[in-house]
Amino acid sequence: MKTLNSLSTVAASLAIASFASLASAGVTGLYQDASNDLFDNGLGNLDITSVNVSNTATDITFSVTTRDFASWTKYMIFLETTQSGGTGTNAWSRPVDLSGAQIDYFVGSWVDASTANSQLVANNYLGWDWGNAQVFSNVQSGNTVSWTMSLASMNLSLGSVISFDVATSGGGNDPGIDHLSRNDIATTGWGSPSVAGAFLSYTVVPAPGAIALLGFAGLLSRRRR
Repeated sequence: MKTLNSLSTVAASLAIASFASLASAGVTGLYQDASNDLFDNGLGNLDITSVNVSNTATDITFSVTTRDFASWTKYMIFLETTQSGGTGTNAWSRPVDLSGAQIDYFVGSWVDASTANSQLVANNYLGWDWGNAQVFSNVQSGNTVSWTMSLASMNLSLGSVISFDVATSGGGNDPGIDHLSRNDIATTGWGSPSVAGAFLSYTVVPAPGAIALLGFAGLLSRRRR
């Protein structure tokens, strides 16, 4: 009996430690996109090859990799975090057709500034809430650019399910040149609106190890009784 008690205590302690470790190591989802699916395949810096989404207990990170890199690239992340409300527009008013998706958060970013180069804007059902927009910095490494936002900033928590799309663009009023949600051409040219495909899905979850340890701790607790 003493051995079971000890094992239960150890398992519970390990589970707590595992949840704590989520602050630095979380869950990952990798989403691949076709290469050379642009109206002009010479624009390698706008050609998304993959997007990696990961979360910890407190944050969510989107990492976008393109075939090439150029500092004039603009990035847009469209996020649907609730099942009611939202808008089919985007905070940058870019000519993008979201194909029926209703988003409530938007991330717009550029890399030709080293800091304060990203914006997280919420839609409060009265319009885009620029008065409370959050300005933060992305991280660029090679052909990959990453954004980390707190789960709380988008009213997310462990277990939340989000739908999303990612697009690259240029300056001015350019459309999305490549959309993660499509493996074919999203726009026929700079002057034509882009059309998104079906949004992708990601579930904010704790690390698998933490789930297993909690289950083990619970089993031992039940056996002890």
